[in-house]
Amino acid sequence: MLSVEPGISQATMTRRSGYSQSTVTRLTQLFQVEGMLVETGRHHDGPGKPSVNLALNPDYAFSFGIAMLGDTLSLLLMDFSGRQRAVRYAPMPASRAAVVDLLVRFRDDILREVPQAQRIVGAGVGIPGFFVDGGFLNTPKALGEWALVDIRQLLEDALQMPVEVENDATAAAVGESLFGMGRRYRNFAYLYLGNSFGGGIIADGRPFRGHHGNAGEFGAISTLLGGDYPSLESLRLSLAARGLAFDDAQAMCSSIDIGTPGVEEWVEQAAQPFSMLAAVLASLFDPEFIVLGGRLPVSIAEALVDRMRIPTPASRWGRYPPQPKLALAQVRTHPVAVGAAALPMQRLFFA
Repeated sequence: MLSVEPGISQATMTRRSGYSQSTVTRLTQLFQVEGMLVETGRHHDGPGKPSVNLALNPDYAFSFGIAMLGDTLSLLLMDFSGRQRAVRYAPMPASRAAVVDLLVRFRDDILREVPQAQRIVGAGVGIPGFFVDGGFLNTPKALGEWALVDIRQLLEDALQMPVEVENDATAAAVGESLFGMGRRYRNFAYLYLGNSFGGGIIADGRPFRGHHGNAGEFGAISTLLGGDYPSLESLRLSLAARGLAFDDAQAMCSSIDIGTPGVEEWVEQAAQPFSMLAAVLASLFDPEFIVLGGRLPVSIAEALVDRMRIPTPASRWGRYPPQPKLALAQVRTHPVAVGAAALPMQRLFFA
């Protein structure tokens, strides 16, 4: 509750939680003694004594989020309230050793910048790929050095903290569930447009990972349906064919918008397969929303959502099955790193 709406009163918490006033008072006092909560003021919320307003103490705990996206590497520090306190990013080094060295350097640099970060509870990693037996990720060619290796153990040894590994799109969906659409809606499918295309499923407020951890591999659905799913790489190649060349997706995304020649045409082509995928997801999962997120510039993502049309299924007795709404992700800056940083926080405090 406090992670969604900071600074609310004990009286409000009592009404919304269903617990008795005495229970809420006892728990909040314990959390204040622990240092998890801080008082932000008092106000009259009806007759009687003023009610205490409480919020999460941002300096109670911190976590790191790592995003390995093929062309870029980033490290983000998140505090207990979910705020991004510092971030570092650079082109993705070619070797594992160089990546580890850079992450250690980023970590040390961030901790000097944010001396309040005394209690680091862990790090999350978001990286493209699907899990295979044994829990290792089978990564795409651009991240071949990280395929089928124990990423968790390797980074735990280097960073000296607990590490959780997640598919990049699922990590982004987790971030959206905690700091974006998930603050109001508990069931949505998240379409992640990165160098490749994937997604995540949030069911009843929690990520649905499936038996092997591969739920949300929406790109495979598009391929099985006989199409080629849109991605930042397909956009980059489309623009290159028009003479507008970029070395990687990061350089492209920082330079283009919906008015860039060739982008509108790509959006028109992308809208159809995304609309069909949305229809499939509506039938399979019945989400309240289908959310478009990832690294696509906002103006292009907005245009894509505007052009998507979920095909209407057949009616019965004059009634149609309810269809999900389409929306743009609210976590738009470093979505994978934000979601990765949220993984240890969610597991330890917000389950």
